[in-house]
Amino acid sequence: MEIKTLSDLMNLDLSKYGGRDEEIAEMERKQAEAEKLARYKKAVPERYWGESFETYNAESDEQKNAKEQAGRYLEAVKCGKFCTLIMLGTVGTGKTHLACAIVREYGGLYKLAPNIVEEIRRAKSFTAKETEADILDEYGRAKLLVIDEIGRGVAGTDEQYMLYQIINERYNRRKPTVLISNQTKRDFLNYIGIAAADRLTESAKTVEFKGQSYRATLRRNAAQ
Repeated sequence: MEIKTLSDLMNLDLSKYGGRDEEIAEMERKQAEAEKLARYKKAVPERYWGESFETYNAESDEQKNAKEQAGRYLEAVKCGKFCTLIMLGTVGTGKTHLACAIVREYGGLYKLAPNIVEEIRRAKSFTAKETEADILDEYGRAKLLVIDEIGRGVAGTDEQYMLYQIINERYNRRKPTVLISNQTKRDFLNYIGIAAADRLTESAKTVEFKGQSYRATLRRNAAQ
């Protein structure tokens, strides 16, 4: 049918073209997913490219609670709320897995605390292309920032300074942050200092991970 007038358009049976609309919508959905995955692979270590909320193995009550809290946090930041998630506990219990799952769904940056410390150190060189202010601005502006392995570096004083500066930047900009450490809650708060802890009081939710390392389970399963 050739459409020449408004009357022709009014009489057009649009149901014949419904399948095409659905096809376009599906193509757009797949394209959006591909773009999201590409951004995710640039943001997190290769080890976590295939991980998501769906692949998190929540067997114990603690793991189920951790997954639930991470999911609530994701929904909160999607709604534009200013909030911080602190993940604490023993190694191999899925802290980084869930943090990366949040990045996968929302976007953002994933960084190791020692690496940020090293970036700030290099920025103090006369030959540095970026200043310390540039680095703090970058991490302060990030849509979401995950800082992992807090308290594992050898330069404790430098790391504490870095954490305060970034936490303060993100507090002032009302940006969501995820902080990860193997420390206990008491040790973590003592480590980051009174000033940083005070800025987290308003927005932070702490989730403690307990239990055995899941990596040991993976090794046993691989050996069978």
